[in-house]
Order: sequence, then structure tokens, then C-alpha cells
Amino acid sequence: MSKRQEDLGGLGGDIGARDATVGELESGFCTTSLGHADTDHILAVPDAMAQMIMLKNQTIDASDADKLTFAQQEVLRKQVWDWKIRPGKGNYEVLRREYTTSDAGAMVKAIEEVCARVGWTPASLEATGADKVVCELGQDSIKGMCENDFILASKIDDDAGVSALIVKAAAKARVWF
Repeated sequence: MSKRQEDLGGLGGDIGARDATVGELESGFCTTSLGHADTDHILAVPDAMAQMIMLKNQTIDASDADKLTFAQQEVLRKQVWDWKIRPGKGNYEVLRREYTTSDAGAMVKAIEEVCARVGWTPASLEATGADKVVCELGQDSIKGMCENDFILASKIDDDAGVSALIVKAAAKARVWF
């Protein structure tokens, strides 16, 4: 294969992919690696390490409230999928989630309890209707978001009291012609 053909392949040539050896298969390496048999083998993160780096298992450090860059936000946002980065009421970016709930008052109270338990307050938390709640996480002092806001978002998502109040939309019926 010519260099041009390798470059046209999209990855610039050989990336080191290989099949597993007999010794690797016998050692049971596949229980700790990710990937297909004919791709490069990437070691899986051990369960203990995964638990340690999950946002919901971290504690909030009020002294560490530095504004995050866009790249840092994107890394942390992958652990809080339901939260969106949007412009907030204070004209700076916030983490925002809109809830549909059976009881907006109870939802606001449940989120306030999580915030009180971890010692971090949201930028905005309000019921916008009988069944709608909007929560925004960000800090006026830094005009943006810090890691603590993402930790709080993951703790709110993980709370059983909050999860019990969320009303999920019914599957939409499809009409086929």
C-alpha cells in the first residue's frame, strides 16, 4: 500500500491494531480491556477508579470555585447529560435543566434539600408552572460555572427524592400511512 493510500484511509496509515495473542486470550485480558478483537486494545478503567472519578461521588470544595473553560465544561458535561449549558438570567452561562413533575412545589423542595445537604446553592431554582421546574447552576461571583456546579448537578440527578418526582413523557404513537 502506498503512503497516499494510507493517508486517504483517514488515519494516516497503520495505527498499531492487531489480533490478540494466544497468551493474552488465555490470561483473560479481555475482562479488563475495551475494543474488538481486531482493534487496538485499550485498558478498561477499573471499577474502583470509575467510582472515584464520578462526579456524584465527589465532594464540593467551596474554596475551589474557578471558572471553567469551554473544554473543561465539555469533559464534565458528559456525566450530566440531561443538563444543558445555556445563557442564564445573569447574562452568563449556566447549567440548566427543566423538569416536568407531578408537583412543582415538592420538586423545588427536594432540590433545595440536596443543595443544603452538599452546601452549594443554585443560581436560580423556580417553579414556572404547576408541573414545571427550572434549575440553573452557576455563580455570580465568577460569571460562569465551576466544577462544584457540575458536582451538584450530578448529585441532584442521583437523588431518589428528585427522581421520584420526575414525570417522563409517554412514548409518542407513530402514524404510518
